[in-house]
Amino acid sequence: MPPSIPLHSVYEQHCTYLPAMAGWFLFSSLLSIYNKKVFGKDERAFPCPLLMTTVHFLMQWIFSVVACRCFKSLGGERVTTMTWKEWALISIPCGMVTSGDVGFSNLAMVSISLTIYTMAKASTPVFVLGWAYALGIEKITWPLIGVVIVIVAGELLTISENDESDESHKEFQWAGFLLCITASMLSGARWTLVQLKLQTMEPPIKTTIATMRLLAPSMFWSLLMLSIIIERPWTQLANRSGEFIMSSLALGGLGAFLAIVMILCEFYLIMHASAIILMIGGVLKEIFTIFLGVLIFGDRITPRRIVACLIIFGGVLMYKLVFHLEKKQEGAGRYEQVEASESGEEIADPYESSTESAGPRINRLEKSKVELRRSKRQNSSDSYEEILREERDVDSNDV
Repeated sequence: MPPSIPLHSVYEQHCTYLPAMAGWFLFSSLLSIYNKKVFGKDERAFPCPLLMTTVHFLMQWIFSVVACRCFKSLGGERVTTMTWKEWALISIPCGMVTSGDVGFSNLAMVSISLTIYTMAKASTPVFVLGWAYALGIEKITWPLIGVVIVIVAGELLTISENDESDESHKEFQWAGFLLCITASMLSGARWTLVQLKLQTMEPPIKTTIATMRLLAPSMFWSLLMLSIIIERPWTQLANRSGEFIMSSLALGGLGAFLAIVMILCEFYLIMHASAIILMIGGVLKEIFTIFLGVLIFGDRITPRRIVACLIIFGGVLMYKLVFHLEKKQEGAGRYEQVEASESGEEIADPYESSTESAGPRINRLEKSKVELRRSKRQNSSDSYEEILREERDVDSNDV
């Protein structure tokens, strides 16, 4: 009879990220509903989506500063002791792409349905792959190119159908869709750049609240300037009543709360979870959001859009599978290199190769993995699968 597996071991191996993932699901969905209710042309139609989002970022900034000052264990001193150069190299690029992603997403919510918005944003893995290749983190392979073609085909099928007969409304829908694709492009840069920048910091940032304190100022100022340029809020709000302004500020506080909790969950996953977990969670979250769009806003789901949805999310899952298999092959290759080195064969040092684009964290991580394999092979008879399980601990503890 096989030995029983302790419950806590099962949780540590398979459910560690479940609370953060559930929080990401819940508050991301609530925030999507909030954005559609507040900015949608058929709902409240607040005239300055970028300005409202700027208020969200300001409240995130205030929350993170107060929290870090009240609780030293959150690691806020890592941010306050940064040099201006270090702060600018991390906060400004990461903050700008994050504010652009969120800002353009909310602008798109004005004119397109929650369902179409979610399906368009599902193209983000295409841009994640593109940015990872541009930054030298990933290499492009034929299987990944095939996955990109599948996702793009699903997006093209999505936009090939328009239910509206009015030409001006069609043009308006196209404007919203293009804004959403722009947000997806910035989202790809956001996921790639934030993860790369934060995981290569020495010493690293301890908590997600300290991360928020680092990025929120750049997010606020960059989106405020964009709002001034695009929306000209003083003209949009000049004729609005005081009651409308006050109620909008209250709505801004609610949106900020939802955004803060969602971002805490999201940044926790970015800093601790693997790309596989993020991809699976992202697909499930998007399907759930589409369901909410149909249930709450009455979004129309036609057979063609159902097929497009299946193609897009199938492509995302294929991306996850291909990415996982390629990483597993790379891990097996490195394991064989260690075996060869132990038998006296001459090989190149895997952590002295050209990894400048990935930064010192990647070098340190590779060293830890190689040393782990050597010690385990010399001192025990653990299987390769057991060694890989311990490598995952190296991954999580290294951040």
